[in-house]
Amino acid sequence: MTVLGKRNVFRPKWRVLELLAVVVVLLMAQACFSSQDVGGGQGNIALGQHAPDFTLADLNGNRVNFSDFRGKVVFINFWATWCPPCRAEMPEIEAVYQEYKDRDVVVLSVDILELEDKVRQFVEKGGYSWVFVMDSTGEISKDYAIGAIPTSIFVDVDGIIRAVNIGAMTKRVMESRLAEAMK
Repeated sequence: MTVLGKRNVFRPKWRVLELLAVVVVLLMAQACFSSQDVGGGQGNIALGQHAPDFTLADLNGNRVNFSDFRGKVVFINFWATWCPPCRAEMPEIEAVYQEYKDRDVVVLSVDILELEDKVRQFVEKGGYSWVFVMDSTGEISKDYAIGAIPTSIFVDVDGIIRAVNIGAMTKRVMESRLAEAMK
């Protein structure tokens, strides 16, 4: 058998591996799952129910109370810096924030189980300007039944959950979910 013939024998195996790699990347593009407890989906969160209240520190050490946003539509985004789909949707969230911030819409990103300095560096480097808070214990993620990130929850002016999205979103999808919460 010639050298050329040997190369052709192995080519189909490489094609299978390439295809497998593409499938894995596509699956990862939708949502991240962690070996750490990302919230575990332990809670019982559903459309039409009140969003659980919480108090977390922002990146400046200020306490942020979810209940302070009553009367506004709130877009809560659970995420982490290590999650590629989370990072990919951040520019889209910034665009939505800039468009809706003057319409009584609050964007609130809840980082899960990371160090504040790492999150601060990521936010500053990206130039993101909405509110970021730290769920350093994972308790809020459990209360919201977060099993994958990014997960976004859209809450109406009365504190009722109107839409949930698991996985990365485009600006168009974000606007659609916001529309549901703004009705």
